[in-house]
Amino acid sequence: MTSEAELKKAVTSGRYALVGAGQLGAMSLGLWPQKIAPPEFILDSVKTGAMRGIEIRDLKSHVRIPGITYLASAFKMTPAELRDIFRKIGQNDILTVYDFFEEFTPTVFTNGWRNAAPTPQTERRLAQLSKFYADETSSRICRAVTAWRYRRELLDDYPVWPEENKYNLALFGRAGTHYDVVYDCGSFDFSLMKCLNDAGITFDRLIAFEPDPGSREICRQEIAKQPAGKGRITLDRRAVSDHDGHSTFLASGLRSARLIEDLTFDHPDLIAVDTCTLDNVHEQMFGWRAVRPLRILIKLHIEGAELAALKGAEKMLRQTQADILLNISHDEISYLEIPEFLAGFGCYDLILRSHSLFGEGLTVFARHRKSEQIA
Repeated sequence: MTSEAELKKAVTSGRYALVGAGQLGAMSLGLWPQKIAPPEFILDSVKTGAMRGIEIRDLKSHVRIPGITYLASAFKMTPAELRDIFRKIGQNDILTVYDFFEEFTPTVFTNGWRNAAPTPQTERRLAQLSKFYADETSSRICRAVTAWRYRRELLDDYPVWPEENKYNLALFGRAGTHYDVVYDCGSFDFSLMKCLNDAGITFDRLIAFEPDPGSREICRQEIAKQPAGKGRITLDRRAVSDHDGHSTFLASGLRSARLIEDLTFDHPDLIAVDTCTLDNVHEQMFGWRAVRPLRILIKLHIEGAELAALKGAEKMLRQTQADILLNISHDEISYLEIPEFLAGFGCYDLILRSHSLFGEGLTVFARHRKSEQIA
């Protein structure tokens, strides 16, 4: 088992190479802190040439260069394949770009959270975590994520699904469902709409929240393409949180765009945004005296603000029949606290799925037990 001290020493070595020249590798170079020397090269088994001016070298023929820390930046493979790559390179520990960013830029990108030295209290919480999930597959994923995040053990039976299925509600028994309202929080590129269409899901109203100006423009263009009769769609520039007010937002144009709570943080992409709670948005639109409990879908992919958004929607969750689709991989608080928080309502079956290794890409579907499926 690798200790936290060993991890810290490895990711602060000062010399780096990436293993993987795909989408994650490109994003990593885009997020790389200016004060740290960039990767000296990138290893890949297929791609050649260069990425952002950094040479791509052949992975299969590579011989390890002493003094360089190799960081995995491609996770679409099995644990055995990944272990074999690092074994051939000659680096005992599998280190990832997420570990690097957790060390140097946690405010900008927190998916690399790790805790190889959990407290006894955290250990007790971890021991109970899988009980909040409704099926054995969810429990297996929970155990695999815990093994990596807290013990740096990459289990062979780590369940991983294709990324294109992360918002596929048909897999959760919701194909053909009609929702009164859909709250798409962290809309990014309005791709949720395709997932709804593929599952035959319809709605009366959809509110897409996107505070990042660049991503909001993409959403505006996509919404304009939607055919008439799909239901009313509204684009909202506010960030969903646990309070109505104002906050600071990192408008990077990337999936890692997020609310920033650190008042001392300085970055050229910081902007001021308005925040809102789903409770107040819902009350303003519908009030609380509906003839029947409204059937609602809430999607939350807001880079670590998911728990705050849920706390800002407690009244709605208690008075409507809301299904919830959310990401819990951005920080340790989400992983530990959101399942217990949702289980406390007493009306949800929680299903956990993963589309990547290392505790990344964790999606929870909280299925409301009283929300009837429409065939």
